[in-house]
Amino acid sequence: MTEQQFYQLLHRRLSQIAIGASAIRNQGSGGLIKILRQYFETKVDLEHFTKSLIDETQYKVFLNGHTANILTLFPNTAQSWGAARKGLNLFLREIIYSKFFSHRFSLPDNFDEFNQLVKFMEVPLDKEVAHGLIADSNEHLPKWINIKHLTATLSETYQSQAFIIATQENVARVNLDLKYWRSV
Repeated sequence: MTEQQFYQLLHRRLSQIAIGASAIRNQGSGGLIKILRQYFETKVDLEHFTKSLIDETQYKVFLNGHTANILTLFPNTAQSWGAARKGLNLFLREIIYSKFFSHRFSLPDNFDEFNQLVKFMEVPLDKEVAHGLIADSNEHLPKWINIKHLTATLSETYQSQAFIIATQENVARVNLDLKYWRSV
């Protein structure tokens, strides 16, 4: 196996494991997991992703472009912006947590430097994260309904609060998922 083959297989593996069965359940149509996994494996250029991290505008263009592309692949009965965005954020988080991709793309292993580099990444939103943000926020956040009803505007509201909370906790907001995931 060559190094290039190894990275292709690792990219495939992370595309598969990033989206578990419960990640986007109840979104109105079967097959979304397969669509997301295949898209991540074949359409997301990881070098472009890591280069976009250095600038908030570039990163938003990257994120919004892929979210829109994913939506075009979803069946008409499952046009969930929230599911597309959550899936993408879960996948990208797996990439930055991967030792091999972090090394390949020179992501820092120092805690503070790492959090500074990935500060524009979003926390994958779901019920648990939303409830954690509501509990930790000093601002009033809209009531969380579900991922199916998540819009770009509502996501931005939650992501803005996540950025504030993450800054107070000295982490990038993508890492807040570790705090809120299956919290007791």
